[in-house]
Amino acid sequence: MTGLFYLTEILGNGVPERAFEELERLYERHGQDPLTPVGAFFYLSGWEIGLDSVDQRRVRYHETYYADISTAWRRAERGIKDLTTLIRDRDETSRPWAVVSLFQSGDKFQPFLDFNLGYESFQKPGVFMNGDQVPVDFHVHGETGTKTRYTSRIILPESPLDLTAEFGESMATLRVLWNMPVWPVWRVMSWTAEPRIMTVMRTFRERAIDVSLQWWGHTPAAGTELERDHGVWAQRQRGMELQRQEK
Repeated sequence: MTGLFYLTEILGNGVPERAFEELERLYERHGQDPLTPVGAFFYLSGWEIGLDSVDQRRVRYHETYYADISTAWRRAERGIKDLTTLIRDRDETSRPWAVVSLFQSGDKFQPFLDFNLGYESFQKPGVFMNGDQVPVDFHVHGETGTKTRYTSRIILPESPLDLTAEFGESMATLRVLWNMPVWPVWRVMSWTAEPRIMTVMRTFRERAIDVSLQWWGHTPAAGTELERDHGVWAQRQRGMELQRQEK
């Protein structure tokens, strides 16, 4: 990958080792059949084939697959275009993804974190509440109905909102850093009973996300009674109790 700046940037976020890992993934998924265009490209590039030159590989391809001497080259050229499309427009569902959910009622809020990943190597996420790191228990479980996807749910404790916040200031901030080999897909689900609280999301180089609850009332939050929804809050609490009983 040395010297291939744009490929390294796109596949590995600037890190050659990560780019090579992702290229390996593309080979395993799309390039193992030499009779396909992408497979012919990897074959002529020497992936698991060896030999000293493209011409030697073309001859080997001709002898092995009884193809015209120029067939491998034509297929590989189509494979380059196909591979470019795969790299540029990859299906997001094949990447690891995380859902950050925030629930607010009254002067408290609670985050839920849901992670979904495939067979790739993974690292434990770092979670920070209002700038302070929170210890998390990260264990993956097989997803129902598939042997290739895994999930992990982290339920953080209820926390008080910062009621000293004034207009446009954060009442709570949650940052999740998930330094995966492949860029994760982030989703945010936010439910706030108080209409004057706005949810703001920012991503950082695709591997970290900030979600904050900001006060957008012209009167400071302190001394203001915040809306709450007892029904939804109680229903969510019952769901958590059922989850704990199942475990």
